[in-house]
Formats: sequence, C-alpha cells, structure tokens
Amino acid sequence: MDAETLRKAKEELIKRVEDFYGNNLLSVVFYGRHLHDPNFPEIDVVVIIDKPYDPVKMNRMADFVENIRDPIEEKYGYHVSFELYTREEAENFHSGYLDVFVNYEIAYDRDGYFEWLKEEMLNPKTVMKHVQYLSTIEYIPVDREDRE
Repeated sequence: MDAETLRKAKEELIKRVEDFYGNNLLSVVFYGRHLHDPNFPEIDVVVIIDKPYDPVKMNRMADFVENIRDPIEEKYGYHVSFELYTREEAENFHSGYLDVFVNYEIAYDRDGYFEWLKEEMLNPKTVMKHVQYLSTIEYIPVDREDRE
C-alpha cells in the first residue's frame, strides 16, 4: 500500500458511488487516519444519499457492500469502513460526525450539502434539536424570562 494505490482506490470508490447512486447522491466524504498515512490499511468514508431507494436500511447497506466496498477491498487491499445515510438520517446528530469533522476531505458535495450539514451540526443554536434524536428524554426549551 502506498499513496498511489490509495489515490486509485479512492478514485474508483468515488466512481462506483457516483455510478451506483447517480442523481440521488448528495455527498462523499473521506475522513480518518488514511488522509495522513497512505499505508494505513483502512479508508473511512461517509456517503449521503438524498432519498432511500429501498425502505430497509440493511438492504441499502448490503447493496453498498456488494457493489462498492467489496470490489475496492478485493482490488486494492484496503478495508473500507463506511457510514451510509439518507438525507433524513444525516440530519440527525451522529456521534461519528465528531470524528469526521475533525479531519475530512470532501470528494463530492452536491450543492454544498455536507458543508451545510457540518455548520448545522456544530451550530450551538440548533444542536439540541439534533441531540434530542439520540435520547428518549424529550428536550423542552425553557424560556429564561418565564422562570424569573
């Protein structure tokens, strides 16, 4: 594994993603250690599609594994660790975003969607509406003036 092999693997991965999802694709974002170490044997990627083409998330993930992940792993020897979200899923906070936002490389971003998503997830004024998705406890904003 070297920088050239990594570059080729990522280029083919992007092409496969674009070919498979077509106009439904919103963003492809690489993140993680491979961005600084081409010898690291894993490529981390987030793929966001607009609408679910299959209502069952496990089916969508199986399609990704069969059509994108497995061919790249077999051909280039890198393990492909992926997150696959629909727009609706992406717009709810995921703790994995914290790793992505620290160190990422945008490979495809239709209409600046991922950049918007990042700003939305890191915005202190809107973050609680996203975090409540993770909890069974409903977040109820309290107007401070009403308490006084």
